[in-house]
Amino acid sequence: MTREAIGARGLPGTPPAGPTLTRAEVWAPGDEVFTLLWRVLAWGSGSHLRQNARRLDSIAADVPRAEELLPEAADKSRHDAAGAYAVLWSDNRSAIRALGPSFLTKFLYFAGGGEPDHPCLILDRVVATALHDHCGWESLNPVGSWPAHTYQRYCDLLARWAQEHHCAPDEIERILFAGAPEDRP
Repeated sequence: MTREAIGARGLPGTPPAGPTLTRAEVWAPGDEVFTLLWRVLAWGSGSHLRQNARRLDSIAADVPRAEELLPEAADKSRHDAAGAYAVLWSDNRSAIRALGPSFLTKFLYFAGGGEPDHPCLILDRVVATALHDHCGWESLNPVGSWPAHTYQRYCDLLARWAQEHHCAPDEIERILFAGAPEDRP
């Protein structure tokens, strides 16, 4: 995703300065929801940029809808993980076309600005597969399309594990994302 791709579509917000970002750079101060969205896109895509043109086209096709839903979800993300998720993903479909459940959880996570007690966490295929294969959560579909109550159960589980292990919930998510020790090279 480039500054030019966002600018060419006339989208609001400030695009990221570079093609990739660290978590800390995504959390950089700024209340503008589209600036956060572009940072999350850059961070979540890394150098792959997969699906970003489609995502940008979808947002450009209905900016008012994104302007309505993204701030509402970001606000709810500070106190209600399931409610925030349900704003953006309900009835097994995205409220903003081309933004799937994994990406939406990234947006909700970063909407917390790095606060350790923020209730929303990233849930993607890698994390869901680790929970399914290595932690025994057999009812969790590794492919995605999770309903809001499943996302809430996930966030609650990691919060409980974090409390038991005296760490932040996103540290558990990062461990799950990195894979089980036997999966690492």
